[in-house]
Amino acid sequence: MYQIKIGVVEDEMVIADTICLTLKKLGYHTTPTSPNYNQAIKMVEEENPDLLLIDVNLGGGKDGIDLAHYIRVKYTTPLIFLTANSDAATIERAKKVKPNAYLVKPFNKNDLYAAIEIAISNFSNSPSYPTHESIMVKDGYDYIKVFLFEILFVESDSNYAIISLKNGKKIMVRSTLNEMMDRLPKVKFFKVNRGSIINRIHITTIKTDKILIGEVEFSISKTNREQLMEEFNK
Repeated sequence: MYQIKIGVVEDEMVIADTICLTLKKLGYHTTPTSPNYNQAIKMVEEENPDLLLIDVNLGGGKDGIDLAHYIRVKYTTPLIFLTANSDAATIERAKKVKPNAYLVKPFNKNDLYAAIEIAISNFSNSPSYPTHESIMVKDGYDYIKVFLFEILFVESDSNYAIISLKNGKKIMVRSTLNEMMDRLPKVKFFKVNRGSIINRIHITTIKTDKILIGEVEFSISKTNREQLMEEFNK
């Protein structure tokens, strides 16, 4: 589990360094900055950032919007456009790649933080978000990536879901259990009862009316048990 890693694509190195410094102060990790289209693609392939900040105007033949088109085809990474040009033509061209946010220079730390948090929140709650490996959840003031194999089980607490991890940590997320189940791949997770979702790979014992993950017991109905066993047999 680690904090969000952000890739910065900016051809003016002084601005790029300032953005990276601001991101670090806000608690994010950064990848090596990329000044052009080709280096940005290499950075994405090698670093696999969780989010991209892309300047629309890059040095060289292809610009940030061309890069965004490539990212949209090859990856599912959320992206935010950074630009000094807020003219209608640029905005219309940028809108075609559906950025998760759009920041017009000059912007301050609060503008940057708000854009990143909103972009990640909207993206991670989208049905298109790839949940086969990880999900983004808000832990306090930070969004963090939680790998699915780390999750033991999820329990309901009113309008919150409590995620229990292998390392003993618990994360409280403002979400109903059904909303959380919609974000988790059903091939790996199973709702054993009204208040609990379990990670199948961590099941240690299946009893007549209980499922155990280590020493933790979860009640299960006959119907749900039969469904679970049928899916295991597949």
